[in-house]
Amino acid sequence: MYELYILGELMDRPLHGYLLHTILNRVVGPLRKISWGVLYPLIHGLEEENLIEEVQGVADTDGRGRKKKTYQITKQGKERFYRLMEEPIEYKTDYELHFYIKMANLDHVDEDVKLVIYHQYRDYLRYIGRHIEELRNDVVVEKNIPPSELPHILSVFEHRSIHNELSENWIQKKIEELKEKRLK
Repeated sequence: MYELYILGELMDRPLHGYLLHTILNRVVGPLRKISWGVLYPLIHGLEEENLIEEVQGVADTDGRGRKKKTYQITKQGKERFYRLMEEPIEYKTDYELHFYIKMANLDHVDEDVKLVIYHQYRDYLRYIGRHIEELRNDVVVEKNIPPSELPHILSVFEHRSIHNELSENWIQKKIEELKEKRLK
């Protein structure tokens, strides 16, 4: 996910690590922060894989006299970026954030890839919707839940279901808009 973020940011322009860190923390915040200990090893790994490279001749300092390295994406980095944009996202805790990073980079892919990304997200939302409904049904028949607690648990499922349904309606609208645009 963070590899896609870095490559996507560098698709637009060369950036230094400090700025990549600042932008990423704005994307994932306000409750989550990416440490330098995560970001810089990733940058160095991308550099070792020849996916990004330092821009030579750019002298920028951090205000304390230390040089900031500025990076740009390589041809291999662009190829990896496009591959990552097309790959399905694993259904894990960070799915939504990963999807948002893809959404922020849709300007770099064609309409077919956009449609694939939208459909993948819709499939994810449907998976979550089925899961919520199964859990709700299990809770309704569970005999060990105190009667005073049951309405509150069901309210949680109702809220999650409404939130998920709104997201499904939104992505369906995006799919329809994209299909209409392709017909023009």
